[in-house]
Amino acid sequence: MHLCAMLTAMKRTFLSLWLLFCMVALPAYSIHPRQVEQPFDSTKELSKIDFSQSLAANQEEWVDNTSVSLLTVGPGDPLYAWFGHSALIVKQPSGTKIMYDWGIFDYEQEHFYLNFARGRMYYYVVASEAAWRIQEAIDEVRDVRLVELNLSREAKFALINFLQKHITNEYSTYLYHFYYDNCATRIRDIIDFATLGAFREWAEQEPGQGSYRQLTAQYMIHSPALFWVLDTLQSRIIDTRLNRYEELFLPEKLHQAVLDFSYPDGTRLAAEEQVLQDTAAMDVRFTVKEELVDYDWAYALFGFVFALLLFILGRKLPSLKRILLGLVFLGLGVLGSLLLFMMLFSDMDMTYFNENILFLNPLLFVIAFEFLVQKKQSSRLLAYCSVIMIVLLGLKFLAPAFALQDNLRTMAVLLPVYLLGSSFQGRRNRKDR
Repeated sequence: MHLCAMLTAMKRTFLSLWLLFCMVALPAYSIHPRQVEQPFDSTKELSKIDFSQSLAANQEEWVDNTSVSLLTVGPGDPLYAWFGHSALIVKQPSGTKIMYDWGIFDYEQEHFYLNFARGRMYYYVVASEAAWRIQEAIDEVRDVRLVELNLSREAKFALINFLQKHITNEYSTYLYHFYYDNCATRIRDIIDFATLGAFREWAEQEPGQGSYRQLTAQYMIHSPALFWVLDTLQSRIIDTRLNRYEELFLPEKLHQAVLDFSYPDGTRLAAEEQVLQDTAAMDVRFTVKEELVDYDWAYALFGFVFALLLFILGRKLPSLKRILLGLVFLGLGVLGSLLLFMMLFSDMDMTYFNENILFLNPLLFVIAFEFLVQKKQSSRLLAYCSVIMIVLLGLKFLAPAFALQDNLRTMAVLLPVYLLGSSFQGRRNRKDR
């Protein structure tokens, strides 16, 4: 009896901890870490340049024989290449082609993976000979397209001077952000300044295709498991509808926008397009969906089938079901710990305000302990987690104004498993006995 009383007290303690955690989770959303200063803010540097300054006669001749082109490389392997790549290529009068690339990072930098999780990834702009870089992309069986930019003499001259200046050590490093500051957005902003703001003004008036979450999903459909993890770790911040300028964080979106844009006088920005390689007819796994991807039903089906298989298994081998559930929640505890860490200690703003923390957090280790060590067949804590998810789902469907975060895929996978392992089933079993 004494042991039973102790276990009951422990349950109440764990329940109190869970409820306390849920109560403080919402205020904790607003605890933002210190923002790291951007060592090289290209927008500020670009604002200092006069893209309409008159040129001398010898400068005009040099500019007329020089071209600036946008290079767009399609998706490829590994993970950092899944979304494609953008760069600028300057062809000099001598015929030399120099590639300016904002997508360079160092695997060997100190605390690389920790800095990645904390949102402190530093990238570099590097100038290199373009031919071998283009051939490298072709050999990797990736789309490769080149668009020469139709710029005024003054804008082209100022742009090239800007590029030459910012490959020096003082200006070559910047703090990377997947959505706001990457190889494509850097070039997007350069093009905007070179067009005297006309490019941005046009693009901001055009509606975007969807949100950050929806657009990235188009590029990750070939890896549904990894997408689910990354989708779960990101919050409602990436669920706002974008305009066309904002969606140009994707290289292929930037390429298409350059093709579509015309100056107020009707002159096209794209002077000439060259398709150096088109993989449409090739056997490649990186296929980007043109339409928005909506596979919520597939994740719901997976969650249901997985829970159903565990339920059937539990009828024959209850101990094996218990162990598998314990391992599942051990893994979810790790994911919940990562989510909490990124919410509180990362500079990745897309992880803030994540409502998934209410049912996916380090306290799942307690549930794993119940299944693996205490050898329980069900958990009361899971019942409370299930109720939280059911309430959130109800609010999303009955009161769409509360549906701030697109996390249906997360709950669709987790809820059936949570219900299977909850104390509801345990109570039924006790009644049967």
